[in-house]
Amino acid sequence: MLADFESGPTEPHWGDRWGDPETCEAYLEVRHRYLQPYLRPEQVIVEIGSGGGRWTQYLLPLATRLKVVELNPESFDHLRRRFSDQIEKLEFVVTTGSEMEGVPTGSIDLVFTFDVFVHLEPEVIGGYLTEIERVLRPGGIAIVHYSDKRKPIAAENPGFSEMDRERIEALLAATALTILAHDEEVMFHSNLVVLEK
Repeated sequence: MLADFESGPTEPHWGDRWGDPETCEAYLEVRHRYLQPYLRPEQVIVEIGSGGGRWTQYLLPLATRLKVVELNPESFDHLRRRFSDQIEKLEFVVTTGSEMEGVPTGSIDLVFTFDVFVHLEPEVIGGYLTEIERVLRPGGIAIVHYSDKRKPIAAENPGFSEMDRERIEALLAATALTILAHDEEVMFHSNLVVLEK
C-alpha cells in the first residue's frame, strides 16, 4: 500500500528514496537521453505506474493530457495533491494486470514507464507491450525500463523479474514495435528500451 511508503522528512515526494531525477546521476542521464529528447509540446501521454509522480513532474508540463495507468489507485490522491495546479490535464486509469481499457486505440503520442516493469514477470510485460502497440499512434514512442537478471544487483533481488535483453526482444518480436535504442549501461540493475510504432 502507498500509505506504507509515505514521504518522510528527507523525502519530498513518495518514491524519491529510490532516486531523485534532479540529483541522482543515473536518473539525470535517463532524463537527458531517454526522456527529454522524446517530449514535445501538446502530446497525449501515458505513464504506466507513476507512483508518487517522480517522473510525472517532467511529463505533465508538456502534455495536453497525461493518462496515468496504475495497478495501485491509492497513488491517485497523492498525484491530485502534488499536481493540483495541473489537475485538468490528468486522467486516471486503473488496470488489473496489463490491460489499458481506458486508453483508446491509436490515441497516444508517448508511453513512459520506469521502475514498474522491473517487478513484472515476462508474460505481464508481454501483455503491456501488446497494449502499448495498440494505444500508440503511428510514429508514437514508448520508453520502457525493465529488469536485467544478468546484472548482479538484479540477480540478487528476488523482487526483480526474470528479464534480460534477449527476453524482452523476443517479446517485442511479437509486436509491430521497432527498437530505436536499447541501453544496457545507464542503470546498474536494469535496461531501457526506446520503441516506435
